Amino acid sequence: MRWCTPLVWLSTLGLIGGCSGPQSALEPAGPAADIIAWLWWGMFAFFTLVLLVMTGLWLYAMQRRGEPAKAEDAERITSRWIIGGGLILPLISIAILLAAGIPAGQYLITLPSDKTPLRIDAHAHRWWWEFSYPDAGITTASQLTIPVNTPIAIHGHTDNVIHAFWVPRLGGKIDLIPGRVNTLRLQASQTGLMRGQCAEFCGTGHAHMVFQVQVLSESDFAAWQQRQQQAIRVAAEHEPAVQTFHTHCAQCHSVRGVSNGSGGPDLSGIASRPLMLLPHQRHTSTSIEQWLQTPHPRFDSETRAATSALTPSARERIAAWLETLTE
Repeated sequence: MRWCTPLVWLSTLGLIGGCSGPQSALEPAGPAADIIAWLWWGMFAFFTLVLLVMTGLWLYAMQRRGEPAKAEDAERITSRWIIGGGLILPLISIAILLAAGIPAGQYLITLPSDKTPLRIDAHAHRWWWEFSYPDAGITTASQLTIPVNTPIAIHGHTDNVIHAFWVPRLGGKIDLIPGRVNTLRLQASQTGLMRGQCAEFCGTGHAHMVFQVQVLSESDFAAWQQRQQQAIRVAAEHEPAVQTFHTHCAQCHSVRGVSNGSGGPDLSGIASRPLMLLPHQRHTSTSIEQWLQTPHPRFDSETRAATSALTPSARERIAAWLETLTE
């Protein structure tokens, strides 16, 4: 028994550890996420209270001693518990939840602000994210960059299966349904890196359908936009790699000022973002070369054949060049 108390404390600390991190809804970094976190903690406190009261009554009933109740008394007590615990308590609970949830939901939908929202189109592919900034003519892959303290209007769409856009630290999620465009309002109140995730199972590559959210100050975001609108300059030592890239990769992948491929992720800033299927590996030319050799789940046989046609030296040259492409 002397081991019980330490084990309880260790278990509690383990559970508390899940309340923080880059993908924790309980560590909000925006006004919408604040509302969601407060709702969660309120529901947690209320239902914990109900659990403790019911557990206390159950323990009291189990330890109570005395003469068995008469049939009519037992029937009356049972009726009270059914009406009180099965009808009145749920009605009170639902009324409290609706009183708090309906205004909160209305606020989350509108997310009022004096600033004009920045529109970003989120296109869910299988299995990666494409983010477009129509007002600036910028497109990124699996990298969402936004300014702090600015309302963001995410216009989500897809042309394959149902996906869900979700950044837990910024707010709720939105389903992306083929043939429809759904909108979500977000706003970040602090700078830093966060993590987004497809929250709807969408096939074999679902676990890898993550994206990085970078929140910058307004001045840094303006500078980032300027960099994204400039063509990438290719150094002389990387010219052979670019020529090989044009032969084998440029039809699907675009690089600013180098290629205008479509169907695959934009590689303009690949050295600054997580690599699909290798999200936790440090970015080096070696890791990018390994990424080039890793079969993507959506590749068809023709694309796989084109990728496998690259010689090891060609992959090494392309990887060394891609490693220089930062945000």
